[in-house]
Amino acid sequence: MALGFEESLRIGVRSILGHKLRSFLTMLGMIFGVAAVVSMVSIAEGARREAAEQVQLLGTNNIRVHRRELSAAAREEAEQKGSRGLVVDDAELLEASLGNLRGVAPVRFVDAAVLRDGREAGARVVATNAAYSSVTDFRPVDGRFLSALDLAGSKRVAVIGSTVREELFGSGNPVGQRVRIGGHWFTVVGLMEPKALRDGRASVIKVRDINRDVYVPITTAALRLPDETGEPGIEQIAVRVDAAEQVPSTARSIERLLQRFHQGVEDFELVVPAELLAQAQSTQRVFNIVMGSIAAISLLVGGIGIMNVMLTTVTERTREVGIRRAIGATRRTILLQFLIETVLVSTTGGCLGIVVGSLMAKGIHLFAGWETVVSPTGMGVAFVISVAVGVIFGLVPARRAALMEPVQALRSE
Repeated sequence: MALGFEESLRIGVRSILGHKLRSFLTMLGMIFGVAAVVSMVSIAEGARREAAEQVQLLGTNNIRVHRRELSAAAREEAEQKGSRGLVVDDAELLEASLGNLRGVAPVRFVDAAVLRDGREAGARVVATNAAYSSVTDFRPVDGRFLSALDLAGSKRVAVIGSTVREELFGSGNPVGQRVRIGGHWFTVVGLMEPKALRDGRASVIKVRDINRDVYVPITTAALRLPDETGEPGIEQIAVRVDAAEQVPSTARSIERLLQRFHQGVEDFELVVPAELLAQAQSTQRVFNIVMGSIAAISLLVGGIGIMNVMLTTVTERTREVGIRRAIGATRRTILLQFLIETVLVSTTGGCLGIVVGSLMAKGIHLFAGWETVVSPTGMGVAFVISVAVGVIFGLVPARRAALMEPVQALRSE
């Protein structure tokens, strides 16, 4: 049996090499189909990883309350109802009213330049409180973060991100040094850990580059870096709960509480990273179904093309089949011979498709800016599919060849 298999394999390779152009054209359907599978899986895996990293950065057990921008008419109506928009008092209300919160941090973005020795950093000043570090799970690697004493005394202290450190201090230690924020000098008391961020177009959540943040006490910012408009509002409130399972119920409680406090004015919105991830995964499933359907059609067309060519090949080699049967080859041997030949064509096309699909994924990453990940699992699935297509669409031609009667096959011209 081993000799029969080796002989059938040798005959199949010789037949493919003897008709190179026809064999390549037969493989094209498989190449395109498998390439579509590999590129689709790589895009899906890249989007999944990027979404997971972004959500992990915000925290799966976190809730963000964002200020909603209102039109002039809506703002006037809100003021008449007594709503001041999102303010620090909202954060204090949440912390006092909800018992399962591990931390609440108001956040205000300050429009002020950050300088040292005439050099300006491309930084963003973030006014917040001492809980921000634990709420966001973003901690200093040198020095410390803001403290309750800093906020109580409205001290001029700052904690800087890793990119700001590089731009202002190079590789030197910034802790204990001073930087100028707006028109005031601040002492650097901490350096935050560097965070790796992806900048893909398939982003689920637009996350700012926190390595460029400079953190100052929100009380200090209110006194020394006031908003030019004079409004007391903040941009967001970061909330952390005890466990991810409590996020949905806590989000509903926060929404009801703020709606009452804001007199029913919808000047805020809740962002739940875990829910965004679920929505992204749902959208990704639809994308996978569409791309999978396209790939399946390509594979079907490729399989039909292989079957048609193999049927023609069987007709052309009728006398060869008759001679082999006459000298002792069994129907099983003939079936195996043509089936091996079909599988060789499909798997060769599949391997070429894996290469093309990997190059397509790399091209999508370079030119479209999408994160793609070519995984061994995806390539293995594509290879198995190519083998399966060869077996399924090769059975009909192989069976036709195996069922030929030797005498009739020898009479064929």
